[in-house]
Amino acid sequence: MTEARRPAVRRAAVRRAAADLQVWAYPLILAQRLRFNFTQPADPLAPRPPVSAGAALGRFGHARRLADPALRVGVAPNVDTLYSVAWLDVRRGPHRVVLPTATDRYLSLQVGKADTTSPVVISRRSHPEGFPELVVERGAPGVVADPREVRVTTRDRWLMLVGRTGVEPEDPADLAAAHAVQDALSLRGPHHETTAVDGEADEVDVALAAVERDHEILDPGAFARALRRVLATGGESVAWERRDALLEAVRLDELARDHGDEELRSAVADGLRDGYDAVRAHVRALGGAVAGWALNEKVASFGEDHLSRAAVAHSQIYVNPPEEASYPVCEVDAEGRALDGRDADYRIAFAPGTPPVRGFWSLTMYRGVGNLVANELGRYAIGDRTRGLERSADGSLEIDISARRPDRGAANWLPAPRGPFRLMLRLYWPCDPSWQPPPVIRRMTR
Repeated sequence: MTEARRPAVRRAAVRRAAADLQVWAYPLILAQRLRFNFTQPADPLAPRPPVSAGAALGRFGHARRLADPALRVGVAPNVDTLYSVAWLDVRRGPHRVVLPTATDRYLSLQVGKADTTSPVVISRRSHPEGFPELVVERGAPGVVADPREVRVTTRDRWLMLVGRTGVEPEDPADLAAAHAVQDALSLRGPHHETTAVDGEADEVDVALAAVERDHEILDPGAFARALRRVLATGGESVAWERRDALLEAVRLDELARDHGDEELRSAVADGLRDGYDAVRAHVRALGGAVAGWALNEKVASFGEDHLSRAAVAHSQIYVNPPEEASYPVCEVDAEGRALDGRDADYRIAFAPGTPPVRGFWSLTMYRGVGNLVANELGRYAIGDRTRGLERSADGSLEIDISARRPDRGAANWLPAPRGPFRLMLRLYWPCDPSWQPPPVIRRMTR
């Protein structure tokens, strides 16, 4: 190799290393960002809006209203259940959660790790005779479950608990009963009455929380500082045999101090963009596409498939395992064209008796970035609990999807934005793994 070619080769190697590091670290940094958004380290006791489940570390925060377009703490929120969220610092000691003993409404409690995987979900599906208590503590990674107790052990510092309480989306009177179920979630731990962890660690979190999300994705310095915090506080979630080699290639500590030559920073910036583009592109390929729908059954357990893990985090972070709920996602119509409310109206037709679920189902509309869509009906999803749906005589159901009100009326209308959008079908307790969603049909091009 000539001396003249060596800088170009080194730059290409750094760029590849940064891209690989982005893919691996993307869900880790995004999970950290969610922790900041929910716990607000600069002001943990600040009031939250009713749609937020945020709270100080070690406490449950409860969303008292279903998500709406103003919610910005995550991606693809559901409008089927009220969230209850608690972030735990497992390093400080064991935590115990007692669930309500008597409720017929849907209730689940999910444990989310720092790498966005979920080792366990408790619900009537897993424990039909009654809810066990949940214990989370330090130890070798594992789950031990019996009818009365589920014990999760981890070497990670941070875990997130996500409760989902079912509520009738069009019945305001049902909210009070759902709130009572939320309030019956009891969390006891070493700091459930405190608002802070140790001061030095909180100072770091406060500084990182002030950084814009786009910067920690694409700016080399911001990315390096966010990842250093992840590495300093992780356990099994940050173990990876290639990690140290990639960190050395991009000189992470140097980047975090905003030092280093411009050639290095430029190569890392290009690599971070490459990795981010790969993550976004992979969203459409999760699990393979069927009739325009991405069907991914590895939503909570990824093994060494870091690209799928990152793509799921990007589009639907901390979703339930597939036995609890399935989440087909659609971004293209039956002919493979991107869904866009400026260009066309659409329709989807469900055959009688579908979607096949033991729980309930919904079809939710999101902008391309994952937020709900404001509209004149205040309707963000259609499902089996939507009032006034008009079914055909054989029980089939056609849903109109468009930015403008359909000529045949609004009963079956799911409003779309005047721009790119995606659909997510939620199937709670799916009962037919072979079932596939019908295609989204483009009806009228404008």
